Amino acid sequence: MSPMEVASRSVSERYAVWLIAASSLFISVNGFMLRSIESANEWQVIFGRQAFFTPAILLLLLIRFRGQLLRLFLDAGWVGIAAGVCLGLANPTVILAMTHTTVANAMFTLSACPLITAVLARIFLRERLAPATLVAIVVAMAGVGIMLADGLGAGSSLGNGLALLCALFFSMFVIFLRVGKDRNMLPSSVTGGVIGALVGLAGAGFDYHLTLHDGLLCLIWGGGIVTVVHFLFIQSSRHVRSAEIMLITLIEFTLGPMWVWIGFGERPSAMALAGGALVLAAVAGRSIVILRSQEAN
Repeated sequence: MSPMEVASRSVSERYAVWLIAASSLFISVNGFMLRSIESANEWQVIFGRQAFFTPAILLLLLIRFRGQLLRLFLDAGWVGIAAGVCLGLANPTVILAMTHTTVANAMFTLSACPLITAVLARIFLRERLAPATLVAIVVAMAGVGIMLADGLGAGSSLGNGLALLCALFFSMFVIFLRVGKDRNMLPSSVTGGVIGALVGLAGAGFDYHLTLHDGLLCLIWGGGIVTVVHFLFIQSSRHVRSAEIMLITLIEFTLGPMWVWIGFGERPSAMALAGGALVLAAVAGRSIVILRSQEAN
């Protein structure tokens, strides 16, 4: 192991919690960035963001791992490819969700990801569902149900449904990260970026033209923010307990709607706030119970 790898590893271990918190803070601007787009449609935004993200994360990996890059992709194997496919479907879906519903509805629905992941882990990894998790799932389902009902009344049921689908894709991505926890899964980000860009390009009818304003936003968003977030999260999550990660990532789902509310006056409905509060409380409560149980043992 090279001195650079040792130094990087020690930093990621020592500051893992703070790095995950930083990544959650950075990515919380997703909705704000999307609402800042002037003329590009959602498919062009998907392509633009992923088109800048993919070479940026690849360059970062090239600098970080140099001659080991090919070995990194080979070691990731089928698990890395599967994770990349899930990520490649999740990234476009989150943009589509926020396009067809409020950022608050999308974020609050996505905050149920840890609970969906727990269910998938029970099905595919045979992990036991603790009583606290079962209670949290019921509470979160009630919250999501309230938001879906609110979407039906507001004509944004498509967006809410897409947010739920996005949560499923992200949860599957996490499951594959767990399966591949013995290897570096950063190559899955590259795979996901390529797939996401192709999805956006196809959806846009191969019309990839962006104005200077929208192009710069996609560059900052995909080539900067999303790249840094993916690198920090995947590198640091290996050193933090899953329950802690669940709590930390609530930063994104809480602040995301606030930035759009402050910047664009997109105020969530009372039902959305009520449903979102239930989901956030369910995830936070479950995480706290798990952490206390782990500390007691």
